Amino acid sequence: MLKACLRIRDLELFDPVANGSSISIGDSYIHPFHHQSLESFLLKTSEQWFVVTRERLRSEAHLSAPIAVAANVSADHFRQCYQESLNWPLDFIIVEAARSGGRLRVRAGQLGSLPIYFTVEERIRSVTLSWDFADFLRESRALDTEVIAHHLAMRTFYSARQACLGVNLLTVGASLYVDTSDTLFDCGPRRSLPDAHAGLTTTDAIREFHQLLHEVVVSRPTNCGASAVELSGGMDSASVAIAVGEGVGSLTCGGILLGDESSPNQTDRRNSIVAALNCRDYAIEMNAHMPAIDLNLDLIHHLPLVSEYYLEAFDALWGRFRDAGCEIIWSGIGGDELFFRYSGEDGEARSPSSRCFDIAVGHAEALLTRRGLDAARSSFLFSAPPGVIASTTLIGKLCHARPLAMRGLWPVTPLGDPRLINFSATLPLELRANKQMLRLCMRVRNGLEMFPRDYKKESFELVLPRAISARADSLACQLKSCALADLGLVSPDSVMTLLNKVIATREFSATSALVRFLWAERFARQLG
Repeated sequence: MLKACLRIRDLELFDPVANGSSISIGDSYIHPFHHQSLESFLLKTSEQWFVVTRERLRSEAHLSAPIAVAANVSADHFRQCYQESLNWPLDFIIVEAARSGGRLRVRAGQLGSLPIYFTVEERIRSVTLSWDFADFLRESRALDTEVIAHHLAMRTFYSARQACLGVNLLTVGASLYVDTSDTLFDCGPRRSLPDAHAGLTTTDAIREFHQLLHEVVVSRPTNCGASAVELSGGMDSASVAIAVGEGVGSLTCGGILLGDESSPNQTDRRNSIVAALNCRDYAIEMNAHMPAIDLNLDLIHHLPLVSEYYLEAFDALWGRFRDAGCEIIWSGIGGDELFFRYSGEDGEARSPSSRCFDIAVGHAEALLTRRGLDAARSSFLFSAPPGVIASTTLIGKLCHARPLAMRGLWPVTPLGDPRLINFSATLPLELRANKQMLRLCMRVRNGLEMFPRDYKKESFELVLPRAISARADSLACQLKSCALADLGLVSPDSVMTLLNKVIATREFSATSALVRFLWAERFARQLG
């Protein structure tokens, strides 16, 4: 939500001054991300100050200046405004400082809409913050081989610790404290969900869920920027599109068409939803925007380790939204985690995707050397504590936030809102299983019957095998040298064996393991 470079010495000597859309403190600076959905405030007393950049509420008046400044406020007013910012219902980032002792604290909100990465330079006692991970790749950095090994072995984690040493993520609810001698990171408290109960009738549950989703949508300042919905044709994005259409009015939709072979009913479902919403729609053909699969990216195209697999197609879609004047991009991220099962509840038979994942892990571990396997099987002790929002939702948001921000777009994921998550956790199992609540809402509230319990979902499963096969010769040439093999993490022969298997069979489990390697290899080469 902002970029900043803050030297502790400057915090002792200078007052912050707002200059247009940025704040300077001596040679230090803060650049809030500029978007109609955000607002920034600077509050100062004689001894301390704080800057907050936060998502605007729909009821909030539009600011006349990029950064509102209140100087020489009383200590009581300062505390009141600070507490209000900490309790803000949407996302935020707070940077606070005290002149005495040069103390700095940075706090993250609870949604992870545009996460902040940071480094701390011990020698000169400075802190660099940025929502763009690539900002930290402009100088040589060492790879964190343990993080990379876990990634290669198909382990997913949401953590402050990142893939290169010295660069960290300010995870949701976390805070960073830095002064002239100490650096402390607090990942925040563990947050638990309420227990399920059977207190509501199905009719009441549908009405309350619908009302909460509506409140999540209309809490945003949609009157200040046009909205677009990523409409895949699945139940999650359809629910979001309908809710946004009801709460916003004018709406644009767009989606990536995967072809009848992998998603035979996708087009029909999308057409039905678009017709019901009576909105503009932009369809992007995946075949025209296949993943590039290039291990040698130039500096301006550097990417984080955890980044969108289908960036080319999404980038084309977001470009269409941007050209259409849309500024707020809604998606169904969070829908898969919204209706989870509690431990001990009756479960269904193990899904084919779970068995596929086990096979993929076997392929992935076969790439690793003994050193790599030992690192991958070590206990990973740096994950953020469990919170209301599932870690997989936060990782999904992480993949989309940066490329959207680079286009000047703001992401909103209503199915990942804590208000909706907390309510959904209390629903009885019959309303959570198979996302039955979403299905009932669309049936009862909108008269839509396009998602039977066994409907075939849209699938990207065939995309990456095709993309890899199309680049087979180039990849084989690039892999004559291998950065991860040079680090002793993978066997070059095993990598080529897996590449040849994917080219020959296009099998999804083998592809999943290979893509993990390719993304990690690409990232390692960027640090060169």
